[in-house]
Parts: sequence; structure tokens; C-alpha cells
Amino acid sequence: MSPTVRASLIAQALDRPLTGPDMDVDGVCSLQNPSSGGLCFSSTVLSADAAATLTDCLTLILPEDSGRPAGPHIAVARPRAAFATIVDRFFANRPVTGIHPTAQIGSGVVLGKGTSIGAYTVVNNGVAIGSGTVIHNHVTIGPRVRIGSDCIIKSGAVIGEEGFGMDVDEAGNNIRIPHLGSVVVGDHVEIGALNTVCAGTIEPTILEDYVKMDDHVHVAHNVRIGRNCVVTACSEISGSVSIGEDTWLGPNCSIMNGITIGSHVLVGLGAVVTKSLDAGQIVKGNPARPRQSEGT
Repeated sequence: MSPTVRASLIAQALDRPLTGPDMDVDGVCSLQNPSSGGLCFSSTVLSADAAATLTDCLTLILPEDSGRPAGPHIAVARPRAAFATIVDRFFANRPVTGIHPTAQIGSGVVLGKGTSIGAYTVVNNGVAIGSGTVIHNHVTIGPRVRIGSDCIIKSGAVIGEEGFGMDVDEAGNNIRIPHLGSVVVGDHVEIGALNTVCAGTIEPTILEDYVKMDDHVHVAHNVRIGRNCVVTACSEISGSVSIGEDTWLGPNCSIMNGITIGSHVLVGLGAVVTKSLDAGQIVKGNPARPRQSEGT
């Protein structure tokens, strides 16, 4: 059964006034299909027709729309972010904390308070996991990995197994270079389903706080991804890449090994980055070029 929350309590949580009558809110709905007792949001200015349909739901709107919806509403600067905050606080499903009976936990593992570990997950020796972190099913975490607090690791992720480091011996045969550096993951990090985050060769691979990674992402050995970066589906980040803060990597992009990407960079869909990028650049294409160079 869904929880019921008063609209006035939601307004209090957002530190914004409630306009219109108080009501019970028992779930979420979309702006296109508003439902009685639902919570929805609009990140754009409402049309007159849309405002007229918002009668029996609670709507999070932009300040310039204040007073326009027919029903109760709350004006906030960022309705979508406010919606995410409220849904997470009052309506999101919470995993059962603890270790699933089928999970395998190695020796010397340290688990923080409220950690959840799902079915058939393997946590190797010497791993440390912070409080409130949720690890879903069939995840593999390699030796000595450090994962911070309030992280989400989705099903099938592999974190801290050896990366693909090779050299050639005197006979010309490929030989593997052992990877002993493990992985360090900050707080509030999300690692998507079927992601691979490889152990560093000597120093660790590092994901800083608030990094968010979509499904099917590959992060090679010795990569460093800065705070608040977003890495979308099927991105491939080769070894020893360094990425600054607040950078966004588009779907299916590829980053060549050993390069540096500055902060606040946007890498477009399918871009192939073969050279280092300065802070603030927007690039796309194969090879990736700055957006302002189109047609030149």
C-alpha cells in the first residue's frame, strides 16, 4: 500500500509555500495524465490547457506559473529536482537492509550501518563498504575495494577485478600485467547494471563523490572520474584517463587511454575522444572536435 503524505508536509520539506487547498498525496503521476492524489511536475511553462487539467493532483511548477494550475501547487526553481527529492523521501521503495543468504562475503570485510547486499553477490577479502550503500544482485566486488556511503551498485556490476594490461615478453608472447591497485569509490556514487570498473595497476581507479554511471559502462584501470560527473550508457573510458568535475559523457562515446578531460566538459553522443580536452569544451564526432568548429 502506498504511503499518504499531506501536501502541506511536502511544501514544508521543500521550504516553499503551498498554494491552494491541502490534500492527501498517495503516489506520483505524469503531467500528461494527472490523477487524483498524485504528485507531478512541470519543468517548462504550462500551457493554459495543461494548467486547467491540474485539479486533483499536487503539481510542482516554475515560479512564473504560480497561481495558474487549477489545483494545489508548489512553485520551486527546479521542479524536476524537487520531484526527485520528494519521491525519494516519501514514496520510493526501500531495500531490505542486510545480507542476502546467497551472498558470499570474504574475510576482513567491513560493512557500514544499513548496508544492503543482494542475492548471489560476491564481496572479496578486505573490502570496505560505507553506511547506507545498496548493492543489488549478482554483483562482484574485488579484493580491497573501498566503496563509500549512500552508493547504489546495480545488478551484474563488476568492480575491482583486474583490468586489461598487457606487455610482450622476450619471445614475443603477450603477457598479463598484474593489477594490484584496486578501486576507490566515493560517497553518493551510482554504478549501473553490467558496469565494469577495473582495478588500477599500482594506484587505484577512483570514482569521486556523486559520480553517476548509467548501465553498460566500462571504466578501465587507473581512471579517475571527478566529482558530479555523469557517464551515460555504453560509454567506454580507456586506461589512465583523468576526468574533471561536472563533466558529461554521452551515450556510446569512447575515450582514448592516457588523456585528460577538464571539468564541465560535454562529450556528445558516439564521440571518439583522441586528444585531451580543456575545461568547458563541448565536443562531438569521430574524432571528437569542438562544436564551434563545425563547417570549418
